[in-house]
Amino acid sequence: MSARNALLATLKILKDCIGDTALIDMAPSGANNQRAAMLRPGLAVLIFSTIETFIRERTGEVLGQLTNKQLKFSDLSPDLQRATTLGAIEGLRFRLKLQAPADKVPWLVTNLSPVASAMQSIHQLSTFSFGYAASNLVEDDVHEILKAFGVDSPWMQMTQLTHRVGLALPSCKTEFQAIKRRRHASAHALTSQVPQSDLMNSLRSSLAMCLTFDLLLSHCLGMHNLKKVPNVGSTASIKNSDINLVFVQPHLTTKKFGLRREQLPPPSPVLSRPTVRVFAAEDMAVIYGKQYVSKRKSHLVVLDSTFTPTKWITW
Repeated sequence: MSARNALLATLKILKDCIGDTALIDMAPSGANNQRAAMLRPGLAVLIFSTIETFIRERTGEVLGQLTNKQLKFSDLSPDLQRATTLGAIEGLRFRLKLQAPADKVPWLVTNLSPVASAMQSIHQLSTFSFGYAASNLVEDDVHEILKAFGVDSPWMQMTQLTHRVGLALPSCKTEFQAIKRRRHASAHALTSQVPQSDLMNSLRSSLAMCLTFDLLLSHCLGMHNLKKVPNVGSTASIKNSDINLVFVQPHLTTKKFGLRREQLPPPSPVLSRPTVRVFAAEDMAVIYGKQYVSKRKSHLVVLDSTFTPTKWITW
């Protein structure tokens, strides 16, 4: 299962769990409230784990998807060169401790191969290059991943993108830190208090951060495969304004689905025809949308009836 599909499946399960009556305080206070208070911290841990798992796994996928045969190790940014060699060694060193004694040698030999061959072939770089040198992901890891691929001011670009996809956050970095603190408090103290509303808000924020991180990272991957490495040579670094968005969204009155180009605020020009086409079914709109964005180096975001993203497809 891809990192995206695994993320969306996990978020759906977490949403069901958070909405279960066992997690909701009832009046007057009693045994149910005590059970709910005991269960909610566990979900706080799982929400943060969902974010860090997606970021690690999606980054690992991208490191294995540099398919342009003309692209060489020396073409990569210095930060990405260091991460896929020195950073990968640090990741392997830490993860080696977690392997069973009998598995340590074969595991290490197998996973050292992408590091040893990085200068000869970048088409399968080490998945341990980012975010594996410690137990938990931190905000600097997220920054370093996107920065190494050529994104300018990564947390700011993510925050601005959340407004464009309908999941606006005041600050992605601040929200990541809050979810991380809640996770650590919940994991280490049985007395940790986690309101259900915090869990629901964290779930929405998780989707916002994972989606915008992926849009930026995937765009950088596409640029690398065109041999236009962001922030290297004459190629500019990536900003959120470089991300062109196309939406599939329902027409609530007609029960049809429109493929719509994003209308950016002024000073961007007003689109004369923001809706590209209208379809009788969502899957038809998505199929056409995939072709549409692929040709235009854009990204497709599918919205539900509340205009919340349910999936996305990158070029």
